[in-house]
Amino acid sequence: MKFLLTAFFIIVSTIQFLSIEKEYVKEVNDQGTLSSEGWTINGVKDGYWKFYDGQQRVTQSGHFENGFKTGYWYEYSNGSLSSEGHYKENFKTDWWTYHQKMGYRTIKKQFVNGLLNGYALYYKKSSLSKVEEYLKNKKIGSWTSYFKFKRDHPGFSMSDLRS
Repeated sequence: MKFLLTAFFIIVSTIQFLSIEKEYVKEVNDQGTLSSEGWTINGVKDGYWKFYDGQQRVTQSGHFENGFKTGYWYEYSNGSLSSEGHYKENFKTDWWTYHQKMGYRTIKKQFVNGLLNGYALYYKKSSLSKVEEYLKNKKIGSWTSYFKFKRDHPGFSMSDLRS
């Protein structure tokens, strides 16, 4: 009986393994131009994907796992890198870097489950010029210099912000 159960599980596992269909897919929009391309397993996005705008410029690139964005992603606007950071199950998480927004050269923001949660650091010419603090997408503090922020957060070190 034990042998039969073992054999049954081996056969079921083999059938499931053999039914995995990995395929490279190219999707087109209504105008017939490429809108995305990447890997699927049994019709579900899994692996590296790229997405394109109407002018065939990359708008996003990154990995999927079981249909969810996961890992490190890059986002582009008009062909230029606009942001980059981590996804976990379709939600932004950890640190995201935004390039050239609101007159600032770089903005770094912390996310948890897709919500701003932690700090947003605004840089001009490689110098930290503003710090904001968020809790579940709600701004709870703002400082116009690192020194003012440090005054309100004694014992704080910039190394605390590294992910």
